[in-house]
Amino acid sequence: MSWDEGERATVIGGIILSAVALFCFIGLVRAAWNFTTLTIPDHRPLAPDFANYWSAAKLARSGKPAAAYDLDQLYQVQQQVFGTHSRYGSGWYYPPTFLMAVLPLGWLPYVPALITWITVTFVLYSLVWSRLCTHPILIPLFLLFPAIIHNFLIGQNGCLTGALLGGGLILLDGWSLAAGCLFGLMTYKPHLAILVFPALMLARRWKAFTAAVATSLLLIFISVAVFGYQLWLTYFQAMAFPMREVEMGSAPWRIMPTFFVAVRAAGGGVTAAYLIQGVVMLAVAAGVAWVWRKPAAPLASRGAVLILGALLFTPYEFDYDLAILALPLGWLWEEGRRRGRLPGELLLLLLGWLAPVAAPIAYTWINIFQGHLQIGPVILSALFLLSLRKARAAISENP
Repeated sequence: MSWDEGERATVIGGIILSAVALFCFIGLVRAAWNFTTLTIPDHRPLAPDFANYWSAAKLARSGKPAAAYDLDQLYQVQQQVFGTHSRYGSGWYYPPTFLMAVLPLGWLPYVPALITWITVTFVLYSLVWSRLCTHPILIPLFLLFPAIIHNFLIGQNGCLTGALLGGGLILLDGWSLAAGCLFGLMTYKPHLAILVFPALMLARRWKAFTAAVATSLLLIFISVAVFGYQLWLTYFQAMAFPMREVEMGSAPWRIMPTFFVAVRAAGGGVTAAYLIQGVVMLAVAAGVAWVWRKPAAPLASRGAVLILGALLFTPYEFDYDLAILALPLGWLWEEGRRRGRLPGELLLLLLGWLAPVAAPIAYTWINIFQGHLQIGPVILSALFLLSLRKARAAISENP
């Protein structure tokens, strides 16, 4: 394999970034995880977001699945098990279909359940990544992508989301029904799956679309059989609470890279935030529709536009959701290597790689000077526009 000077500099830069990230990751684990007390320094459970999954599974296993949606009862489990003094972050807002998925974890002690969760989801995502992005330098950059590290530390589901979305895109051309099943499983996070279904329709991938819908409905029917239909009513009542927290400013805006949050953080009202978010949603939907209607669009273009579009479309997401950003970053890097790069493209990809940590840090520092700026959606928008331009170039080569 022969590399020109630009690629050699990129490889060296990637190695340096990976080394720094690895050093920071080791330091964070040592500072944040106390396996003796199963807590972190602010008196929350070890891997606090996973503690919500495990606590919800424990309640469901004991015959009280509706209690998972009750903040007080969920927090009581965490008090009893971890002795936690802080209820910050405790909450279960996922559909009953996902409660079925985590239910087996409730039979395990906490640390084995956490290790099982992190290992399985990360291995699945790694297998998908290895099929989609093959250049050697991308391997350490993926392993030490800040959003993936963050998922490890808090026990979140970003790797599962990446495995399902990426796996579905891999299988779409040759195994449409299997791809549809994976997309159907993505409905455990409806706000990130919502663009997948119209994209499949626009691309006339009817087998995949049918399989996705059938999988979603089957999961709902099974969950009703297991938990009863009343649990879905409880879920619909509970799911409105997180967005109300975002509207009021009670949610941690510094780790929420959406246009809705950017407008609210800058001092805009709730109505203005919804209006601007709505304009973004329309623009993103138009971009996704344009690419997915083109049969000549390659996998990299379709995938990058869809995933970046999903991240921009929703008003509600956190920095751990940016784990799926690794996929379009890898695709865009490889597309640039094959077809040539635009001025400033590598810098933009670097900003995208750093976005999961750069956006919260920038928010915090600007806040010190009485300012409020969430730069996450700006970076995502620039990457989305880049992916559209790359898609147009690829389509024009194969009209």
